[in-house]
Amino acid sequence: MPAPRSRVSSRHPPGGDELERAFEFIRLADMFGTREARSRMGTAVLTPELPLRLDSNYLLVDPVPRDVEAPAVAAEADHVLGGAGLRQRCVMLRDAGAGERLAPGFVSLGWDVFRGLVMALRRPPERMVDTSLVERTDAATLRPARAQQLRGYPWATPEVIRQLLDARALAPVPTQHFAIFDAGRPVAWAELYVQGSVAQVEAVATAATHRRRGHASALIVRAASTATARGAGLVFLCADAADWPRHL
Repeated sequence: MPAPRSRVSSRHPPGGDELERAFEFIRLADMFGTREARSRMGTAVLTPELPLRLDSNYLLVDPVPRDVEAPAVAAEADHVLGGAGLRQRCVMLRDAGAGERLAPGFVSLGWDVFRGLVMALRRPPERMVDTSLVERTDAATLRPARAQQLRGYPWATPEVIRQLLDARALAPVPTQHFAIFDAGRPVAWAELYVQGSVAQVEAVATAATHRRRGHASALIVRAASTATARGAGLVFLCADAADWPRHL
């Protein structure tokens, strides 16, 4: 049986060289680990300091052999991640085609399948976006609001929340924080990772009481403009293929 919170994910490309650059940046800035181990199917990315953070403890299968099926990949994840003392299982596939081929097999094993989109900024916004409410802030200021937002997920135990909020302190790429405040309290927020010519906008969220006011768009536009002002030629964000940010 797969361990709790088993997940397989694949990334869909913005195109060619941009995808390669974005994926390498994701590995560095967001899906980072503090150590890696070779596997017969790829690379195990591990972070013993954050054992409950899926995006820092996973098996990266790349490339995916054509004759390999989901049970073999799941067994290797059991071997590598279980051998590292982890209860959860997460498998990352760069190749979206291979991910789609293996997805039914993972579903039959009881895994969750996540289809990720890598969305690159190519042009100005289609409409004017008011970013005047967006302010620069820091992780400590946002921590209570982010914790409250995470508590809405069924898997978010207090220890999971702590590890998710502590993760950026271990990331090798500095994080910039943006927020919109109401009566001195953050009601929407986002993170920006920039290194060299690449930037990622991440962790965009709005408190339930302040949604449908354009806050997410304002945060993304402000973060993206900050990245381009710093010289980033490739600015992107990741989205769930089944969620609303794919329409941005």
